[in-house]
Amino acid sequence: MKAMSSKERVLAAFTRQAVDYVPCAPFMNFQDWNQRIGQPWQYPFGPSVPEMLDYMVGELGVDQIVSIGWGYYPEPGVSSKAWMEDDIIHKKFITPAGELHAAVRFDENWPHGLDIPFFSDYNPAHYTEPWLKSFRDVDCLRQILLPPRAEDDFEQIRFQLREANRLAEKHRLATCFSSGLGLTGALQMCGATQVCLLAATEPELIDAYLELDHRFNLKNYEIALDLGVDMIRRNGFYESCDFYSPAMLERFLGRRLREEIGLVHEAGKPIGYTLLTGIMPMLDYLARLDFDCIMCPDVFMKGVDARKIKEKLGNRKSFWTGPSDTIHMPVERPAEVRQAVRHVFEVFGKKGLLVTPCSSSKAVFPWVNVLAMIDEWKKLR
Repeated sequence: MKAMSSKERVLAAFTRQAVDYVPCAPFMNFQDWNQRIGQPWQYPFGPSVPEMLDYMVGELGVDQIVSIGWGYYPEPGVSSKAWMEDDIIHKKFITPAGELHAAVRFDENWPHGLDIPFFSDYNPAHYTEPWLKSFRDVDCLRQILLPPRAEDDFEQIRFQLREANRLAEKHRLATCFSSGLGLTGALQMCGATQVCLLAATEPELIDAYLELDHRFNLKNYEIALDLGVDMIRRNGFYESCDFYSPAMLERFLGRRLREEIGLVHEAGKPIGYTLLTGIMPMLDYLARLDFDCIMCPDVFMKGVDARKIKEKLGNRKSFWTGPSDTIHMPVERPAEVRQAVRHVFEVFGKKGLLVTPCSSSKAVFPWVNVLAMIDEWKKLR
């Protein structure tokens, strides 16, 4: 078969087409500063995407993607302020629909300074008051969680895309727009316990938030697709049976995800779905969603049957998977990493497979494990 560029190879594997060889495209994670305290930096390159691509693609010969994303663009009349009282950080948005307030308890593990972002995994453990509590909060969020509309915003996005395309063209890589949080965002807005309680006791409130998120996603996908990105990545990290039953996932997400998938496919582009754990009870549900790829399923967690996943989903979906960053990657275990790579090749075969640590290769994990993964992949690809 004719040699493919990295872009061609990744897109072909992503959509279960023939490839010259299975791509290894590790997701790399520089980590937050507080996650690195007291631990040596293991990457043989600096903490920037250009340095990472030069080394991973140029030196190691693996595949990568260039990720693109942007935030939210509030209405012009919206303002915010943050302040501290004792050890509690407060943040407030003032909107035409009213005030939106959250508070967190500050400690040495809080990485965001004098700020409370909407979407952070640090929020739930630190909340003393979450962002999302009532329909009034959703009304305020409708003034804040908006896609870009002003020409100045689009100019910034076009500049970002220009830089992403420059890197992609230099290394012959695919570009990927990452957007869409759904119930993952709801968990970060509410806290884990509270979002599960609300889903059971006030489902209309969760629905109202998810519809806001859904409309935000659709418009952002339209913009990204018009700008020519190669693929879309939808975050489903906490949209799993770790938190919800399959029936609840269908009730809250089914229609919305199908509309998002349909929009991307109508534009002729593929879309993947990030899921790490809680997958086994939701296989029938996932089979009814036309995502092209399940990204980062950890097939080594207790209770996970990789062969059953392949049997149920493998005729229609690809799998971006590999060694577990919970089990294999944190401690120097190159032999176990190699066995994990052999396992995913044995189970998933060479059609529709992309190799990565799940969910990522982290900057403080032993680099020898990454090298072992890549070396074993080169033997099997």
